[in-house]
Amino acid sequence: MATVQEALTAALAHHRAGRLGEAEALYRAVLDAVPGHADARHLLGVARLQAGHPGEAAEHIAAAIAADRTVADYHDNLGSALLALGRADAAAAAHRRAIALRRDFPQALFNLGNALDALGRRAEAVDSYRRAVRLRPGYAKAHFNLGNALAGLGRGSEAEAAYAAALAADPGLVEARVNLAVRRLERGDAAAAAAALRPALALAPDHAGAWTNLAAARLAAGPAEAAVAIAGRAAAARPAMAEARVRLGDALLRQNRLADAADAYAAAATLGPGTAEAWSNLAFARQSQGALDAAEAGYRRALALRPDLAEVRSNLAYLELFRPGVTLARVLESHRAWDAVHGAALRSEWRRAKRSFDGTRPLTVGILSGDLRRHPAGQFAVRTVEALPAQGVNLFLYANQTEADDLTDRFRAAAARWTDVAALADADLAARIRADRVDVLIDLAGHNARGRLGVFARKPAPRQVAWAGYMATTGLAAMDALVADRFHVPEGAEAFYAERILRMPDAFIAYDPPPGAPDPGPPPCLAAGHVTFGGFNILTKMGADVVAAWAALLARVAGSRLVLKTKALSCPVTAAAVRDRFAAAGIDPARLTLVGATSAVEHMAWCNRVDVALDPFPFAGSTTTLETLWMGVPVVTLPGETFSSRHSLAFLSVLGVEGCVARDAAEYVALAAAWAAAPERLAELRATLRARMAAGPLCDGPRLATALAASLRALAAER
Repeated sequence: MATVQEALTAALAHHRAGRLGEAEALYRAVLDAVPGHADARHLLGVARLQAGHPGEAAEHIAAAIAADRTVADYHDNLGSALLALGRADAAAAAHRRAIALRRDFPQALFNLGNALDALGRRAEAVDSYRRAVRLRPGYAKAHFNLGNALAGLGRGSEAEAAYAAALAADPGLVEARVNLAVRRLERGDAAAAAAALRPALALAPDHAGAWTNLAAARLAAGPAEAAVAIAGRAAAARPAMAEARVRLGDALLRQNRLADAADAYAAAATLGPGTAEAWSNLAFARQSQGALDAAEAGYRRALALRPDLAEVRSNLAYLELFRPGVTLARVLESHRAWDAVHGAALRSEWRRAKRSFDGTRPLTVGILSGDLRRHPAGQFAVRTVEALPAQGVNLFLYANQTEADDLTDRFRAAAARWTDVAALADADLAARIRADRVDVLIDLAGHNARGRLGVFARKPAPRQVAWAGYMATTGLAAMDALVADRFHVPEGAEAFYAERILRMPDAFIAYDPPPGAPDPGPPPCLAAGHVTFGGFNILTKMGADVVAAWAALLARVAGSRLVLKTKALSCPVTAAAVRDRFAAAGIDPARLTLVGATSAVEHMAWCNRVDVALDPFPFAGSTTTLETLWMGVPVVTLPGETFSSRHSLAFLSVLGVEGCVARDAAEYVALAAAWAAAPERLAELRATLRARMAAGPLCDGPRLATALAASLRALAAER
């Protein structure tokens, strides 16, 4: 008959081999013989924990501790059982008792880190994991969890180093490769992310997370077709994985396949109703198709799941600008709502400037943007930025982007200091700007994509100014001023802006026209025998009132045609829906020409093919209006009271083009019809407008730079 020690030895052999049932039977046999045997009771508890029964495990291990409180392993394993039961506070206390009994106990330090992380005390968890890996440098799981905790704190570069250490200790740790790739994607290095994922997939060919992130890496690198295929592989590897469907939607969206993308996001939301990203991305797809109510519902669902999603709340505020009947008061309210949730909590980080601007030295101006490239914000700003150094301005440009082009080169050449910041967390970037001792920090994005309002909300500069990249108030208490003009913000409207208004003498931007645009030709109606109207704005702007006005115009001008061009129309389902909307308004779909995404030069050629451009309302065109005017085409507009409704009004007024600004929808139709009936007037405008525009203030960067520098200098000098 086996002795107690022989039975315990046999039980341990079964346990280490993973034969938990056999091990448990022998542990119980030992306890039948010796009911107070603490080791057997403890090991039975460990086996029950490994079998998925933490409640029973905690009872057995607690009994072992009652028999002998001096064994560190007992307390450590009790902590693991308590954490599995959701009792993180008690778990942390148990792990601390284990460490008090044995200070050089890396496993207990690792487990303490897990409990602290579950409690949301990530900085303390980081310390615990670091102590574990100092004691055991090859502790792969501790390095891995250290990386996760650091990533949760926004310390991406440290997280990468921790994942690399985990892989050095255990090259087969697939999750470390996947998470390393995620960090690399966050800092914009898609190639390095893909390099981390290839060996992960070699080790685990059906790892859906690896395929999902590889799809994101390919998408970031540009080839959407490859990303679609890879995301499809991820979805096939794990059909119930919501994230795989989200990445598939992202890839399809990049291809402008809006309906397919929406289907993928909807499937993700069905698979994972609690996946906020699925609802948010579905909302964006619906917004791109012009379905504002569906977009709002999706954003609100995402925020209900994750109230901390600042970008989603920005999207919701931005959506307000497109609503029929929108007012300045509503715009201010929706944008202040963002600040109330995401900005107010950061006001404790505001610091009094260590130096003030007294006018005796050059003014240091920082510009933070993800669009220092060929993008509307870049085209609006580059000529002025190039001229600012001649106004005694020392320029620090903070580039929140990984792309570069000819405009990027021009911005870089104007900068006294250029800093790539896409990989920096908001807090780190704010600290960097504060250390640079910038006098005025300019935002070129606002609530648009690549905006860094989390940086501005920390007030890293004494004065902060919004300019050119966003078409409304930011709503931020931390934003001191907004660059505008008398057309966008007329006298009396100031009360509806969170910022002070800095009015420029002409328009608030200086346009840099696209290179390679064809010369304006004669009005197409002269050769075609019919008038062609054109609309070049996103479908989000094409509400029911806009469709009604355009349908009324087509009905009024016999034989006329309408060209609609925007990238969303690359989606056949979306294009068919647009045709149906006009058919419902009584317009034969054959009178419509729908065009999707094209190159910039091809886009300008399409502008040349229309006689009269039609501005949407209540959100007017900005870049599209300037592009159309550059081709000598009049733009008929219906401004409202909001900043975003008054772009075309401002540009037409500065250019001195008359007969384009309506007071209501009826006059809008009448003005467009009047232009259609005057081919000689169209011809004269096409022959002269580009030269007037090129020589006038609308394209004069040095003129705007003079006014802007003076306003910024006065703002910075205020006490």
